[in-house]
Amino acid sequence: MDVVVTKPQLEPALKLANQLFLKLEAAGHRVMFAPSDRTYARASFDEHEYLPKKPRHRHPALWSPSKPTVVFIGTVSIGLTLFEMTEELEARYIDGKYVPTSKIPSQQMRRLSSTWNWSTRMDFATGRLCIRAFSPYPWTDWSQSWKEAKQGSLRGQLDEIVQQLTDAAPVIARLVEEAEEQARIRQQEWKEQIRRREERERIRLQNEAREQARADLLCAIKQWDDIKRIQAFFSDAESSVSNLPEAARCIAMDKLAQARELVGELDPLQALLEWKGPQER
Repeated sequence: MDVVVTKPQLEPALKLANQLFLKLEAAGHRVMFAPSDRTYARASFDEHEYLPKKPRHRHPALWSPSKPTVVFIGTVSIGLTLFEMTEELEARYIDGKYVPTSKIPSQQMRRLSSTWNWSTRMDFATGRLCIRAFSPYPWTDWSQSWKEAKQGSLRGQLDEIVQQLTDAAPVIARLVEEAEEQARIRQQEWKEQIRRREERERIRLQNEAREQARADLLCAIKQWDDIKRIQAFFSDAESSVSNLPEAARCIAMDKLAQARELVGELDPLQALLEWKGPQER
């Protein structure tokens, strides 16, 4: 049960929650912890009766159950939280606890004023309860609160609260439809962004493959030219060596043999055969 109160208010809060739930059930509405058929979120809330002038960080956060308490008005779910309101008051730290200055006797306050004791602002429970209804559906914003003006005054408003919750169901249903439509649009936009990103990447890779293929082809052409020049050199050299005297011819042929061995096997077609076109990459 989604009830957040101080220990003194636990029994009155449970009685109020039980009365509300019984009236909802009597009107044909189911009260339960949120089922697991879809996502239901517990809306955050501020328990202050009046928001502080300066918001303060609080740790840890207020307790909450693992699943929100909801009432189903037909097929529409409405979240329910019952909590005790707090108020921000000026306080002094006395005997290990903070005490509102308004509750410190004047004589004691005069004694505290002459010490190093300083005042600060703290939250104190009011003893008054608040019923808060909210839309538990993602991407929807609807809530309504009923606050006690004095302790116990909400018990007389339960029939009115049940009726207002019933009236709110079609409003929340419309918000859910709008949220789902917006979610569908966001999904389509996300898919379109993915498609465009993939298309840009495909074009980038295609251009990159073309540039790399062109660079490799130019390299293969240069290698072809180099091999042809080397082959022409050996052919011309052998023709020239044949006209030399015997002794010089032997020396020249030996040097050409060493040069061929150093250069290795030369095949101008091999570079072309190893080259890969853009579609092969």
